[in-house]
Amino acid sequence: MLIAAAIVLAIDPRLALVLFVLLMLAAAAAVVVGWLSLLPSEREPFAAPGEPRVKKPRDAFAMFLLANISLSVLLRVPGFNGTPLWFYLGPIIPPDWADHAVMIGFIWFGFISGLAVAYSAVRANPIRSPLIVGGTLTLMLWLAGPWLLAAIAGVKRSMVE
Repeated sequence: MLIAAAIVLAIDPRLALVLFVLLMLAAAAAVVVGWLSLLPSEREPFAAPGEPRVKKPRDAFAMFLLANISLSVLLRVPGFNGTPLWFYLGPIIPPDWADHAVMIGFIWFGFISGLAVAYSAVRANPIRSPLIVGGTLTLMLWLAGPWLLAAIAGVKRSMVE
């Protein structure tokens, strides 16, 4: 286990960049496919003029999960700075709770990805496969992203320290 962790931590920065970009693009693509599958379908070309369109079934909780996964992917984009948000949240959240709010946000977006995968694996919904793929990739992005970004920056980490 320690040897595998040392290999992962000693990754080449170029390879880490390629892996991070592929992971980010794959997660974003799954989210985009999920949102596109929610769009209403076009009218059939040979349908009667007065015939109503066929409506797709929608699952409100699956849409909630997809919106949270979308935010989760956006939060993992490098260079995203949350400082402007603190300008608006500063008067609302007491200073003692500020550190806890960041931790709760990190746990929430990690948890929601796993919940989306579990929910879509158990319950059939119209956006089942994009939620499974997007949730899995987003969870991988949240777990492996910090190590990949540290490898890109050239920071040396040790498991022994």
